[in-house]
Amino acid sequence: MCANLLGGSTPPTLLKITIMNKEKTIIKALDSGWYKVEVTDKYGDWTSVCEETVDDCQAFAKEWLNNTERRKASGDSWGECVKEMIKNDREAGRSWE
Repeated sequence: MCANLLGGSTPPTLLKITIMNKEKTIIKALDSGWYKVEVTDKYGDWTSVCEETVDDCQAFAKEWLNNTERRKASGDSWGECVKEMIKNDREAGRSWE
């Protein structure tokens, strides 16, 4: 649904920018009457969603930033799993290079 909201002839109105360390939150008004929030955490991971109100955008950004460490741990764990699979493949004589 967000993709349909981003179209339009006039550029969106910038409402709010919050920058803390590397964390960044940008909220923009769209022509459709909805709002787009872009959030970047301290590790550079980011996301963007459309919400109906600025309050909804702020709530989403707060929740997303509160989960920064959980997402980082999950990504690190996934990276370790991939390294282990590559190691196991090489030990078994399989090469994907």
